[in-house]
Amino acid sequence: MENYFSNFLLASELDNPQYFAKVHQNIYDLEKRRVAIFNEKGPLNWEYITIMGELNMAYMEANETANEVTTAQQIYQGTVALNGQDNSLAYEAYLALGASFLDDERIADAQAIATELLEKNIQTPIAEGEEAFDYLTYLDTLCLQADIYHKAQDFAKEEPIRIKVMEAYRQLFSDVNDQTIMARAALATCLEKSKQYAKALDHYIVIRAYLDAEKDLATDAERIGLMAHIAHCYKKIGQVENSKVTLQWALQESISLFGHDSTLTVKMRALAGKL
Repeated sequence: MENYFSNFLLASELDNPQYFAKVHQNIYDLEKRRVAIFNEKGPLNWEYITIMGELNMAYMEANETANEVTTAQQIYQGTVALNGQDNSLAYEAYLALGASFLDDERIADAQAIATELLEKNIQTPIAEGEEAFDYLTYLDTLCLQADIYHKAQDFAKEEPIRIKVMEAYRQLFSDVNDQTIMARAALATCLEKSKQYAKALDHYIVIRAYLDAEKDLATDAERIGLMAHIAHCYKKIGQVENSKVTLQWALQESISLFGHDSTLTVKMRALAGKL
């Protein structure tokens, strides 16, 4: 599943020089490891595919979407060569390629993958004692389809898929689970975009409580962004005082963590000034 907390961000974390340097140092280190594994073992082995997976995530973090697509294509091709095409590993690699296409604004390519996998009818009943991976792959495919609708701003089609996915995760894992919370974040963002502010706020409050307990699940910038979204929903439903208090807290957190002149702090100060 995608990191839907990134939807909360008000400014790119790459604007932070330290974060930018860290991301690109990680890419450099991974590329060195990739070349070493390639020279020693070639591209058709799971160690190479694993390092390519890490590179794919690093390129996504750096917003280098063309490189992200290239690595995703190589991962899928290598997975199929090693393990065949009609299995859970290949499906997951194909989904990752679809997500990379979407990041690169290749919406038609992403839609083709989502349509193909949904037509394969990956969804299977979960028998007692069996792994739920096929069903989880189906849910991941639904998430890709919802992401495509979100990119197209077709929130009416996106919303029922988000609800279905969240309810499925609640049944599989419970409310207090990382996957369920991530699905809730995707639904909340969709609801806010479609101007259902009270419903979005209810979900945001649950997410905030979870992130207060699970400190490592989201970045500081994502947490601050979440508070800004909460403040926006408060404002839209007429609770202006709650909006002010929430924005002031988020502004102080941004100053404390990123400094007075950071892009995030400038944005937070502008939002607070509007109130």
